[in-house]
Amino acid sequence: RGACVAEGRVSQPASLSLHRSCCSCLATRVNFLSVHRQRQEREQLIKQLSQLVGMELLEEVMKESVQEASATELKCALERDRQARIARCSAEVCGHVMDLFLEEEIFQIAKETLQELQCFCKYLQRWREAVAARTKLKRQMREFPAAPCYVHPKHQLKALSPSAEWPIAMENLCRRIVNLGNGGKLGVSCTRLNLLRNKTEHEIKVRHFYQQLLSDLAWTPLDLVSLITEHIPGQQEQVFWKVLLILPNADEYAEHDPNRVLVDWLKAKFLGDKSQERNTSRTEGRIQTLSVFNAPGTQGSRSRRVSVCIKVAHGTLSSSELDTVETQKDLLGTSGLVLLLPPRVRSQDMAEDDVYWLSALLQLKQLLQAKPFHPIVPLVVLVPGQEEEATEKEVEEGLMLQDLVSAQLVSDYSVVELPGSVSDLEGTSRLSAAVSWLVSQCPGSLELCSQTLRDYVEDGIDGEFGRRFYHDWQERRVAGLPSQEPGVIIELYNSVLQFLSDVASSEHLCDLSWPVTEFSEPGGNKLLPHLHWNVPDHLAWLKKAVLSFQIPYLDLPPLGAPWRPVCRMIFQYTSQIASSSQTQPLIQSQVENLLSKTYWKWKTRTSGSSGEGGPSVDEIPWDDILAVCIDHKLRDWTPPKLPVDPEAVSEDGQIRVYFFKEHLRHFSLPVSWEQARLRTQEQVRRSCERSRLKSPSSSQRPWDLPVVPGQRSAGVSTLPGQEQSPPSADELLGAASAQDLLPERLLAQLQLERAESRRFEEQLHQCLAEDMEPLGDLAGLPLYLPQALVCTPAVTCPLRRSSLSSAGEAGSQEPHQGLGEKLSPALSDRLRHLERLLRANKEGEAASELYLSTLVDMVDI
Repeated sequence: RGACVAEGRVSQPASLSLHRSCCSCLATRVNFLSVHRQRQEREQLIKQLSQLVGMELLEEVMKESVQEASATELKCALERDRQARIARCSAEVCGHVMDLFLEEEIFQIAKETLQELQCFCKYLQRWREAVAARTKLKRQMREFPAAPCYVHPKHQLKALSPSAEWPIAMENLCRRIVNLGNGGKLGVSCTRLNLLRNKTEHEIKVRHFYQQLLSDLAWTPLDLVSLITEHIPGQQEQVFWKVLLILPNADEYAEHDPNRVLVDWLKAKFLGDKSQERNTSRTEGRIQTLSVFNAPGTQGSRSRRVSVCIKVAHGTLSSSELDTVETQKDLLGTSGLVLLLPPRVRSQDMAEDDVYWLSALLQLKQLLQAKPFHPIVPLVVLVPGQEEEATEKEVEEGLMLQDLVSAQLVSDYSVVELPGSVSDLEGTSRLSAAVSWLVSQCPGSLELCSQTLRDYVEDGIDGEFGRRFYHDWQERRVAGLPSQEPGVIIELYNSVLQFLSDVASSEHLCDLSWPVTEFSEPGGNKLLPHLHWNVPDHLAWLKKAVLSFQIPYLDLPPLGAPWRPVCRMIFQYTSQIASSSQTQPLIQSQVENLLSKTYWKWKTRTSGSSGEGGPSVDEIPWDDILAVCIDHKLRDWTPPKLPVDPEAVSEDGQIRVYFFKEHLRHFSLPVSWEQARLRTQEQVRRSCERSRLKSPSSSQRPWDLPVVPGQRSAGVSTLPGQEQSPPSADELLGAASAQDLLPERLLAQLQLERAESRRFEEQLHQCLAEDMEPLGDLAGLPLYLPQALVCTPAVTCPLRRSSLSSAGEAGSQEPHQGLGEKLSPALSDRLRHLERLLRANKEGEAASELYLSTLVDMVDI
């Protein structure tokens, strides 16, 4: 700046502004330095204060820590001193007590030892005196020996000298001779001793063999077959008896322990006769199969077949073992339980008694809950004999037997006390009585009926549906009424199948403890079902299988419905009945034949009228069509495609159904069928009244027209209140002429039907030869011989209107007088001839039905 001013290049105002700016910068810098210095002083002051406060806090913390450590160490020192004083005092007290105890014991031992020494000294003194007396006696005997016997006086002195043989020879002893040397030889006789010895030996042998026989008899198995045949309730020829022995755990006792011997004895008594056919299965877990056998038995003059199974359970079962028992169905078919109580140790402690009874009750309840609940079985409690006998009341209270009966876990119970020893026959007799009571109280045999699935369905339908259906069908045919409504028939049929399925899959079957597992076989038989016969899955499959026989519902078309749409509806319905395309032509041909006959009857009756209509809905034989559908459904049935238990299928591929016969008596008819029956009875009553009003006195005239099936609709169309006028003379003449022509027309119709039957048979053979593939146009011919040919009514062809009219014209030309005298003999002869022809036709149709059913069976195979 000075340079600029010196050179005169800066003006005066510029220099002033520059001076001001320099001053302001200096002032700002001075202010900044002062602020910075104040900040440093403040920070230094804060740091000094922090150091002072930290020192004070550190001193306080250290002081408190030292105080706490001192207090802790003081406490520990006091505790150690107290424990040391307690230990020192305890040691001194224990030492003092031990000294007192040792002094007392040493004093007692010394006292007893002193007493024993005194006794010993006394006995020793007595022994010494006895030895001295004996020695003295020997010396005296030596000094004064006895004179020898049987010796000559000259040799007595010589005989007194000791000269006896020593050692004694064994040969002399065997001959019972003792060589006395100079004294001679002495013979010894042991006759009495031998007698006593032989007698004692004989008594010992007799006692030994008696005890052996008694022991064998005591361990001989019970004659279970005789006990069962004598005391079993009921009169069934095949008896199944299965009992479960509930025993204590034998592993807790030694081999020769009395309790172990009792368990083995009880198992031996239930082994059965060795001569009987016996099978023993594998022993898995604590439930074992002790014996399984079949044997014949007799009760008076009746013979029975007895099948026995004995199961054994040792100790309390675990959860896994219980699951195994339920899975393998080990307790299925059990007829009774035998509980052997473990030995009871009497004590004053009530807790031990409670543990004893609760353990036995737990073992019993485990097995009662592992078996199915129905039927309820009896229980025998065996109490081992002891010095302090357990009363029956104690056993009842300890095992809570009354509560078990109230809870329907057991049907009845019996407490039997066994003797302490099993070597006598007392225990066998008591056990035999207990088994007899158990057999007499066993539940009655289940009256299960058995049939194959198809036979069960067919018999049920025949019993509940067939008789009602055909009775209604016959009543309506005799009264000239149209067929029953198809919906009512189908509902009755399906209701019967629903009832049969409910009986076969009843929930009551699930809780039944049957059959005996060890005697059942896959597929089951008439006596015993298979093991899974009452499993819910199998019962559900059976219900579905029976319900698969049902047929779909069919609505009755309106009364004015056209013929062709009704036929299409019928064929569409029948197509739902067949199970496959191979069997569909069979049912269609049968229904087609029924419809063809209905159409030709209508065509014959209405030949004089023009039009392309057809029979009305009332004229269609709905009952015959449904009978064909039901028959085809029963023949052409396939089981539902569901997994079936392999054990449910027998060797011949049949599945059996097990049910109670009394359950089949509770079928209730559907309301629609009862209403339909009431309507049928009302219609039959009205039809009878109309027939009496129409012809009260001419019902036995030989020229009356027979009732034909084609007139059924006409009879129904007449209202109950309407009455027809009596026939005129022209109508009677026409009827008489029609009766004259009737036998010839019937003969012609029979020949036509026989020819048609032959054509049907030829076509059937041709279809069988070509694997059920008919060729050509079969519009007028059925593929299969219709069932209508088998069960068709009496062949009475309806008269054509033109024939009736021509016959009426011919009859009108003749005089009316003497008509009865001219026609009655000829009509009676012709009617008898007609009856013979009808019987012959029926016999031929029955033979044809038998032959064609055989062919159908061959086709099914």
